[in-house]
Amino acid sequence: MSAPKLRQPTAAPDPVDRAAFDAALARQVDLEKEVTRHGDRVSAARRRLPMVEVENYVFAGTDGPVSLVDLFGRHYLLLVQNVMFGPGWESGCPSCTWAVDNLPANMGRLDDEGIAFAMVSQAPVDKLEAWRVAHGWDHTWVSSFDTTYHHDWGWTQTDDTGQEGQLPGYSYYLLRDGVPYLTYMTTARGTEAILPTAHIMDRTCYGRQQDWEDSPEGWPQYPTYG
Repeated sequence: MSAPKLRQPTAAPDPVDRAAFDAALARQVDLEKEVTRHGDRVSAARRRLPMVEVENYVFAGTDGPVSLVDLFGRHYLLLVQNVMFGPGWESGCPSCTWAVDNLPANMGRLDDEGIAFAMVSQAPVDKLEAWRVAHGWDHTWVSSFDTTYHHDWGWTQTDDTGQEGQLPGYSYYLLRDGVPYLTYMTTARGTEAILPTAHIMDRTCYGRQQDWEDSPEGWPQYPTYG
């Protein structure tokens, strides 16, 4: 994500009277209701997805080995954030770091719903721990460095030149009779569903101010990862 833009833009929405604004807002609300209803249909389809058994990988934690099943703790549901942090990197991905900072301030709310949370990256655990401490996170963060997890599930991919690249995203698991199953996963813009700051920005008159957005002429726009 781009850095916050603190300088007020010159361009602004057209000023109108209250009646015109109410009419325009009503039309917008109708559009958003369509999105909500479509989202409900998409969610219903998601709940009908099959699941696939996943190897009980043994990751490296700060206090020793941690299996995928261990990450569930006392829960049967698990959300794993796949944070981009390659083995040779000295710092974590800025966009993924921003995403972690967007997590609920009270992660106990997930616990109340029976959902465990953990993060996984491919970098060695000592690098993850240093980054975690530097950013004040208290989330469980494990390393897949000595496993095939990242390659098995496409979080690390190799292009035609042999160069490896990483993807950010989320994996949703269900523990059934002691066996972990993957029920859903998403990457790229699919991650936005749980990024509240992005949704707050979307509802301001300027949106995210990023160069891919369809905005009126003169609206501020900056490189997404600038």
